[in-house]
Amino acid sequence: MLKPYQTIEDVLASPWAQQPQAERMERTDRVLRSTKLENNIYHDLRAEDTAMDEIERSAGEKLRSFPALSQDVFQSFYSLMPRHNDETVLSSAARKFNAPILEHITQSEEYPTLKEVCEGRELPAYEAALEFASTVSDELDELMRQLGGKKDALNTLEKLEQAQEAAAQRLSELMEQLDGSGPDDPSLNGDVIKAANEAESKRRQVEAVTKLIDNSAMQSKEAVGGIVHHALSAASQRAEEVQSIIGAWSDEPGDLKRTPANLALLERVRASEALRDVSRYLGRFREIFAQGKRNGYAYGRGEKYSLELGNDLSRALTSELAMLAAPETLPLFLRKYQRRQIKQYRRREPIYKGAGDIICCLDESGSTAGECAAWGKAVALTLLEIAESEGRKFALVHFSGPGRFQTDLFLPKQTTVEDKLRAAETFLDGGTDFCTPMNEALRLMQEEGFDNADIVFITDGECVLTQEYISKLQEKQPARRFTITGILLDQGNEGMDFSLKAFCQTIYRTSELTGDAIVHEIVDVRGNFNTQLPIDSCVQ
Repeated sequence: MLKPYQTIEDVLASPWAQQPQAERMERTDRVLRSTKLENNIYHDLRAEDTAMDEIERSAGEKLRSFPALSQDVFQSFYSLMPRHNDETVLSSAARKFNAPILEHITQSEEYPTLKEVCEGRELPAYEAALEFASTVSDELDELMRQLGGKKDALNTLEKLEQAQEAAAQRLSELMEQLDGSGPDDPSLNGDVIKAANEAESKRRQVEAVTKLIDNSAMQSKEAVGGIVHHALSAASQRAEEVQSIIGAWSDEPGDLKRTPANLALLERVRASEALRDVSRYLGRFREIFAQGKRNGYAYGRGEKYSLELGNDLSRALTSELAMLAAPETLPLFLRKYQRRQIKQYRRREPIYKGAGDIICCLDESGSTAGECAAWGKAVALTLLEIAESEGRKFALVHFSGPGRFQTDLFLPKQTTVEDKLRAAETFLDGGTDFCTPMNEALRLMQEEGFDNADIVFITDGECVLTQEYISKLQEKQPARRFTITGILLDQGNEGMDFSLKAFCQTIYRTSELTGDAIVHEIVDVRGNFNTQLPIDSCVQ
């Protein structure tokens, strides 16, 4: 090919002579910008993570910018307002590979939902980024082919751009010498012409490869979008799993940091299908209960509390806490806090009529295996949460066939996470017998001091009690002052009779209410568990 510049005049009339002196620019693989705090958070999360190490090592051998992509994906999930670096400072791999991947992420329909789970929450954000990186690394060869047009095109472009920058820098230096010595130096003129042709050659090569890559990316947009969508779906499931597990089992469900305790909990639950199934419900049910406790200053049936002065920040008015936001009002807030003059909601202690301990009888017959068992255990553990919050004893009576039962006792302030996990993993299987759990409940009241017990009976109802046994229970109920709430898992079997209805104060049916609605009812009107109602006042 004929060289475009034959004389020094050709060079001086070219665009190269009109350009300012070239400066070597520091390129970055990071498409998104991170604050120093966000960088520290990510690097702390990355420390000693061998899984991400292996993913980035393997993928980095094919694409040098892959580790930066991992951090950018985390940044896009975690940051409140992801900010982009200027395109001029991006490396070729960042522009042509990382940036399109991130664009597909942020334009996906799943992205807002994923952000809702991950934003400002380092553990789900990091776990989601890890899952995304793992999925994308498995498809990296195909992605590079789709986005690059052919194998190693991205790496080729990067090398060409580096060579172009070096050639432009060399030409700039020679042009500066030429300005100082004038155009009468044949040797210098020859060097300038050679450098100009070299720079132009590299520019054209970069232009050609760039066009090839852009055309391929345009044609493969749908295919790339499909791969990214698959990876993003996996990331979303991972984030939701983290949120549900921590929300279900942690003593601090709002603490979504990557602590050793949380990592151990994730490992423990992920290893058990039963625990994973329960987690899908329990996290949500605990939030329903927590929301009931947080909601304003209403209690029970909605009676409003008055205001008082004090320094209990958990009950302080929002208008008082707003003083913390401005340096000018901070001293005023501190003074009011020290003098116990912060306006706060007055909290009346609820007075229960015959408040008692809770006994949950959970049907674990073969007919409840699967979703019914997971839902029932989640309800039982939510009842445990209620009992713990009120300093009441709790017993979970697992039952199936005649004489087959297991009782887990939970005493106030003595329950560990592992105790709950073991209880949730229990499943007896077999037939169904109501006498066995009711006898155990009576024993707990008589021998274990379960006073004025609130019994919650969760079953699919496939059992019949004799009239003699029902009469026996009806005789004992006023003396023992216990109440029974029945939860009948009869969805799909509307009209099923329930042999416990003769002595239940309340019966909830999954054929009439959704699972969440039943939990809302239990939380919102849990005082019903503590009110001694006439035996003939059944609510069905």
